[in-house]
Amino acid sequence: PPPPPRRRPMLSDENLERLFRARRTCREMLNARGYEVQDSHAELELKQFKDTFKDEGQAGMFLLGMKTDESKEKIVVFFCEDEKLKTDGVKRCAANMITYQTKRAIIVVDGPVTPAAGKEIAEMDKLVIEVFLLAELLVNITKHRYVPKHSVLTAKEKKTLLKKYNLKETQLPRMNKLDPVSRFYGLTHGQVVKIYRASETAGTYITYRIVFE
Repeated sequence: PPPPPRRRPMLSDENLERLFRARRTCREMLNARGYEVQDSHAELELKQFKDTFKDEGQAGMFLLGMKTDESKEKIVVFFCEDEKLKTDGVKRCAANMITYQTKRAIIVVDGPVTPAAGKEIAEMDKLVIEVFLLAELLVNITKHRYVPKHSVLTAKEKKTLLKKYNLKETQLPRMNKLDPVSRFYGLTHGQVVKIYRASETAGTYITYRIVFE
């Protein structure tokens, strides 16, 4: 006999509120990365969001973004229905990425990623999947009062910076790729960020950091 259909877990009011907040942060994160987000539910208040998704579940919460530059690169955000991310969840995500014609995705999950799922993601050849825990997205870290403003340099701006100060990449201060701000912007090895810090004497002073694995 065929396997029984997957039962969708019931979403409590508390879970729906956490998903509402995380989804809002995801929209802001995609905007910060240069994506224009297609979201017919963007204007929903919390109560409307709960009414809309209490029966539908996480499947309908996905977000689709497209770069506003000439690359037109796409990204899709999925909210995992399972308590932890397993290999079948990764495979469903990969199949949906083909449907949406994108090579990059974000999975938001409430619980941990199993070792097998992590291995599956790490060994993907042409697809890039980032994973965020729901708890990490309840607030936008870049809006925290103690987090300075960051802006990501283009490849051309990075080249100009190194030439202007006669620097090699290895001479720039470093930022770990796993740093929360680096993850928010989806930074990869070798990218450079410009950081604006407040100073009582200089007003604002600027530093640069290069991302490393």
